This record gives sequence, C-alpha cells and structure tokens, in this order.
Amino acid sequence: MNNMKKHRYLAAACLLLLSLFAVSCISDDYPVRDKATVKMTFTTRAISNLTTTAGGLEDNEHMHTLRVIVARQNGEILYNLKYDIAENETSKTITFSEMTVNADGETFDFYAIANEEGVGYNGWDDVTVADLKGMNLPEDFLTNANASKDTYIPQTAYKQIRVAPHSGGGIQSETMKLDFAVAKVRLTINNTSAGDQYVNDINLSGLNMTSTPLFANGTLSDVTGGTLSLGDMTIHANESATVYAYFFENTGGTYNLTASWNGTQTLNLNNSAANINAISRGTELNINITLNATTTPTFNIEVVPWAEVEVDVPPFEVPQFK
Repeated sequence: MNNMKKHRYLAAACLLLLSLFAVSCISDDYPVRDKATVKMTFTTRAISNLTTTAGGLEDNEHMHTLRVIVARQNGEILYNLKYDIAENETSKTITFSEMTVNADGETFDFYAIANEEGVGYNGWDDVTVADLKGMNLPEDFLTNANASKDTYIPQTAYKQIRVAPHSGGGIQSETMKLDFAVAKVRLTINNTSAGDQYVNDINLSGLNMTSTPLFANGTLSDVTGGTLSLGDMTIHANESATVYAYFFENTGGTYNLTASWNGTQTLNLNNSAANINAISRGTELNINITLNATTTPTFNIEVVPWAEVEVDVPPFEVPQFK
C-alpha cells in the first residue's frame, strides 16, 4: 500500500513539473500581448484652383477612392479597407481599434493607395505584401492617361510605424501623406501679340515613359530615352493656352522641349539653364513660354510640387480587430 502511495506521489510530482515546464515554454515562446489603438490620418493632394489651366487639379487627379492595408512584419495582413471618397475630400482619418501588439510595442507596415482604379489591378481583396512591394503601374498607363485624361491618377504612401500600448487606453496619432505615382508637365504659352500664334509638333524628351513602381522606393529610374508628344496649340491674340500630360519619374535626363512655331521657326528649350537633372513623382514640370511675332520668345522652366490644401474631415471608425 505504501508503495502505491509513493507511486501516486511520484506521478503527481511529475505532472506538476511537466505543467510548470509547459508554462515556462509558453512564456518563452509567446511574448506578452497587449492592446493598442492608432488614429491614422491619410492626407492627399487637394484642389487649389478649380480652373483646369491655372494650377488646379484635374478631375482625374482628385482622390476618388482610398484603400488602406496594414500588415505585420511577417507579412500577415490585419486590415484591408477601401473607402469611397466624397468630392473635394482630401484627407481621411481612420481609427484602428484594439490592435493586438507586443507589450513593448510592434512595428507595422501601413500602405495607402488612392485611385486604385488607375492601377489596373483586380486582386486587391486578396493582395499580399509581396504583391504590393513588386507592383508597377501598367505598361499602357501613360498611353491611357494622356489620351483620354479620364484615367484616375494613383496616389500612394508607405510607412513603417511602431505601435505601442498607451497607459490608460490612450490613442496613438499618426499621419501619412500620399503622393502621385507619376510626374506631370504643364506647358503654358502666352501670346502677347496682336495675332494668333500656332505652335505645332510639341515634344518633350529625356523622359521615362517605360515603367515605375506603384510605391516610391527611394531611388529614381535612370531610363531617359522617352519622348512625350504634347500635340499642337493655337494661342489667340493676347491670350494664353495650356496643355498638360503625365510621365514617370527619372533622373539623369536632358529634358528638351521642341516645337515648330508658325511653320518657319523652331522653339528649342532645354533644362540646362534651370539645372534640372531629375524629376520625381508628385512634382510638376512647369514650362512657360511668352511669344510675340516681333521679339525673341522668353522661357521659364521649373519643377514644383502639385498644389495642395488640407481639409479636415470627421474621423471614421473601423471595427475592432483582435
């Protein structure tokens, strides 16, 4: 009988040691988890001037939709949300509630895509982090955008953010600014003469017309051999006219504008005076030319950001994620 009791005590002791060992293993393998809430404001380019020829955004450049994707460092996607955006709305505040994070904080990848319709990708609901990192704008994007002017111009942003629990249930506030995935040229010709001026066969060369990643990756393409046709322009007496088009960012280009003026003279403008050797996404190459039949044309060329204005909108709450 005593031997049986000894065996029972020994078995109980072994079970106790095993349970303690298991708890120890769980504690070592699985860090303590906690909850955190992040309020993220995504801002995008806005309308600064409602005219289409004097610095404002075109309709296809407005933010029409916004997709937000949040992923852990291991590639697990926690949120994949899409919103329809009201006209003239230029920011969206989203509260990510009750995110499960390590007690000492955790780094998350935040991706934002405005106007995803322009990307030509149909798998957004099942997209992976690898897809996002390797995604380029489609080969025919510039052709479609410059031909019809109704292709939505995507804006994107990517940011790694360290999320940590706040004592007392505090909310962590962050911001992300989206930028256009392409660059833009805006050519304005001012006619100060008493008669109409005709400028034909307008071409801008030295560009990247080949490809670009959806998200900026910190480097600019060195593709420089592309040429963009801006067509023909008629500028009435004492008036101005403007044309615009899109191209991909690049560096190392010798940006030249050539055109035939009144059929007998040639306009040839290069960027050497302005010392422009790179054009990034989200910027606008502004070219202004003043013509007068009796004087030498004057030129002004500069790279500037697309105009922006920030508008406050009410925050939007998303469902809790555990």
